[in-house]
Amino acid sequence: MLIAQFTDLHVGRIIETAAGPVDLYDRLVTAVDHLINLTPQPDLIMLTGDLSNHGSEADYIRVREQIARLEPPVYIIPGNHDRRDRLRRIFADHTCWPAEGYIQYTLEQYPLRLICLDTLAAGHHYGILDEARLAWAEARLQEAPDRPTIIFMHHPPFKTGLRYPDQLMCRNGDKFGEIVARHHQIQAVVCAHVHRDVVAHWQGTTAVVTGSAAFANDLILYDVDDVDPYFEPPVCRLFLWQDGLLTSHISYIGEYAFGLSEGVPAPPENE
Repeated sequence: MLIAQFTDLHVGRIIETAAGPVDLYDRLVTAVDHLINLTPQPDLIMLTGDLSNHGSEADYIRVREQIARLEPPVYIIPGNHDRRDRLRRIFADHTCWPAEGYIQYTLEQYPLRLICLDTLAAGHHYGILDEARLAWAEARLQEAPDRPTIIFMHHPPFKTGLRYPDQLMCRNGDKFGEIVARHHQIQAVVCAHVHRDVVAHWQGTTAVVTGSAAFANDLILYDVDDVDPYFEPPVCRLFLWQDGLLTSHISYIGEYAFGLSEGVPAPPENE
């Protein structure tokens, strides 16, 4: 089983780069092209929040038109920039969502069971798992204690060591961590939000944060002053479940100068 995750599209925003201004809708188109060209194709694609920078219906329509080009099914959870009401209107065909309330659900039809959590705290950039959402997560995990499971959520429930994102992490992460620690079927907790790739050993499982398919934030750790901008490539992440082992791979999106520098000879093909 192969899962692709892409996230934090922020359609509707224009950013400044070393090459000039970039409309992040163009980054979405490039990301979708990248996913279309993956070999093998994933069995499903998780889009884990911040589809639009402003939560506008016009942006959601543009996202919907692009992900319609993808052959695998695409499943969505909200991020802090999203609006549940507008997501429901524009993505009305996503019948796995409940009709009202939090946009969280389970996917039972795959070799891995997927639990998709809604960490959106309306009007805020931090996330939250309130008592109702914590109880929902506990109940879902109790339903299938022997099924290997991945949890997807937008906000990390643990500290990443990144100065600014850790101010906007998921509140009640400690309570959620107690739930995770009780359920050994959890293969990974997969997050987004911070626009960087992070891996942690947390509450007895692997916790992963996937970078943005639009742009990367700078690597600013707690004891480091602000750094000069370094424009890293957008990414998506792949999860491969095979023979009871979950592995994860970063796939870089777009054309970036990762090849040999000009004038540097290529190594022999047998090396």
